[in-house]
Amino acid sequence: MNTDLETIENYVNGQLSAEDRAQFEATLRTDPALADALAFYVMSKRVAQAQAREQRLREFDALRNKNARIGQRITGTWILYAAAACIVFLLGLSWYFFSLSTEPAAVASQQVDAYITAQFSQLPTTMDARSDSLKIGVDLFNKGNLGEAATVFGGILAQHPDNDTALKYAGIVSLRQGNYDKAIDQFDRLSQRTDLYANPGLFYKSLTLLKRGRPMDKSQAEKLLRELISRNLEGKREAQELLKTL
Repeated sequence: MNTDLETIENYVNGQLSAEDRAQFEATLRTDPALADALAFYVMSKRVAQAQAREQRLREFDALRNKNARIGQRITGTWILYAAAACIVFLLGLSWYFFSLSTEPAAVASQQVDAYITAQFSQLPTTMDARSDSLKIGVDLFNKGNLGEAATVFGGILAQHPDNDTALKYAGIVSLRQGNYDKAIDQFDRLSQRTDLYANPGLFYKSLTLLKRGRPMDKSQAEKLLRELISRNLEGKREAQELLKTL
């Protein structure tokens, strides 16, 4: 399959056919260069959109200042014309700010989707000596058998509730399956572990909240992202970039 810039752009914009999208995501699982190219594309697009937004804000400030100076010279019957112009201006302004408010949300959604695709399409082969079942679960996941992988990871947790790797992988499976409530609960449990050298629980929970998209999910995700940054937890760099789009 062709994996040039046009294909990456069509993938991000949802313009690939179901067959091409599946083939693209299969290639992602085995091609680190493609995963890096996808992440770079999404990041570059976010920067370009942020710059465009700043330019529009500067243009708006200039227009507002110009209108303020003109308004000082309006007298008599021209007030009626000014009132009509203001109505038109405010209607346009409301559309303008609506478009601004939706752009960051779209960029954030694209960045979350790109991260999930790049990082959660395939799990690393585990060397955990506590359970051979982990390797079985990872192999099932990497072959696309998410339901069976969830069963394996769930079985490990039933016998060993303290297995943080199984808990993390179980949360990733739930996220990939679209079972966001379950994933949030699993990542929340992971985030409460204080005995781990590196704990991505808060970051993964934030991603899942943004993916679920219920009322208050965005504000809660922002709060968690700021918390993990302040605590210097795993995912700090990605959290800083993601906050710029929210």
